[in-house]
Amino acid sequence: MPAMEDAKPGAASLEKQIRDLLRDLCVDWGFCIPPADIERIAGRAQLEAYAFAAEVVRAEGMTPEHEKKWTRRIAERFRDRFGDRVSAEAD
Repeated sequence: MPAMEDAKPGAASLEKQIRDLLRDLCVDWGFCIPPADIERIAGRAQLEAYAFAAEVVRAEGMTPEHEKKWTRRIAERFRDRFGDRVSAEAD
């Protein structure tokens, strides 16, 4: 299980890693969210697994509360890469 500490990859690196994850979600599961949502999500200085997953599900026009399976799976994919939360530190 990943450590509960915040990961701190640096702002530019974090944005790229989040974009990579969003691309993988599109390719693997069809969650191809609009570019404006990609910009908004990838531009965040910090993210938590559930909040990230809920934003992706909402960007697809669904409700996280009704799409618990997908929200959970996306959050798990986030945790696999970053742990429970990730934040950027100054480059």
